[in-house]
Amino acid sequence: MKITKTKLKRLIRETLSEALPDVSAASEEAPQPKQAADVERVGKKLGQVSGLEGILANINSRVEFEQVLMQFIQLTAKEKLKSQDVKVGVRNVAKQILKGK
Repeated sequence: MKITKTKLKRLIRETLSEALPDVSAASEEAPQPKQAADVERVGKKLGQVSGLEGILANINSRVEFEQVLMQFIQLTAKEKLKSQDVKVGVRNVAKQILKGK
């Protein structure tokens, strides 16, 4: 089963609505700044990784998606981010997904 963008958004919404039922009640939403140079660089590199889309297409269940997402968060937050920043960041992304952005 190939995960399309629509299916991926639906899976994320379902997962987040189950895990974070009070996301809409949280009021600590920072305004979205212009994309940072580091983020642009990571995006370019991810786009250039050969075979990445094929590997990600093999993720075909909610459990697998959650595991991959957790690994990505851990890799990203491993060195310089505080745990509170990670929590707030994940919550803010969850809010955006639930709003349908």
